Amino acid sequence: MTRSSQVKRAFPPFPGRLLAIGGQCRKVGKSALVVDLIKAFPKYRWTAIKITTHVDSGCPVKGSACKCRPHEHTFKIRYEKTGRRKTDTSRFLAAGANRAIWVQTKSGRLSDALGPLAFAIGDAENVIVESNAILTHWKSALCLLVVDPAKADSKRSAREVGRLADGFVLRSPYSRSSPPKRAIIPISGRPKFVQPPGRPLPGALQEFVRQRFLRFRHPKARQKGRIFS
Repeated sequence: MTRSSQVKRAFPPFPGRLLAIGGQCRKVGKSALVVDLIKAFPKYRWTAIKITTHVDSGCPVKGSACKCRPHEHTFKIRYEKTGRRKTDTSRFLAAGANRAIWVQTKSGRLSDALGPLAFAIGDAENVIVESNAILTHWKSALCLLVVDPAKADSKRSAREVGRLADGFVLRSPYSRSSPPKRAIIPISGRPKFVQPPGRPLPGALQEFVRQRFLRFRHPKARQKGRIFS
């Protein structure tokens, strides 16, 4: 999948700056990176979004007791109200996000939620989304993939994101001479930043985000005379 094909599949069009955070697998530290980035760039009044495209209960609206069919109750958008809970979206608010939204969808039904989600985002200019799947629908200004080379498992979606990612955040050191099995990290080319769990956001990664994301100007914004600074 190329960036051009990503644009062609975009629905609905995304008017602001989107920073997409993908991950190799569960528990690799995607939410932690979102938190670190919100803290590192507080003045950008982030709208932070977590997307879960597989609901364990089967129904994102009414839970496990619901007997809905696959095409019913396909998504639920929840707005976080406090930064005092232990949920990821609550952590986003506690880190300084202006708003935090959790989107749950049934498998393969993310597209159903995109129209309402775009409405919920409104005119927010800086949006950070924790999701692999979002890249098949919306064009990102910058995409970072969180990877742990010490782990052999990886999602199929992560391998797709690996081809689109602008940079990689590594949770453990990476050796070019002995790459991990089923590697999704390119040996050369795109930048890689090592940030073990619990360690501060590397200065080089902050500068990379500042250069590649915060200076991005959306074509529609230019047409309307709006300037993203």
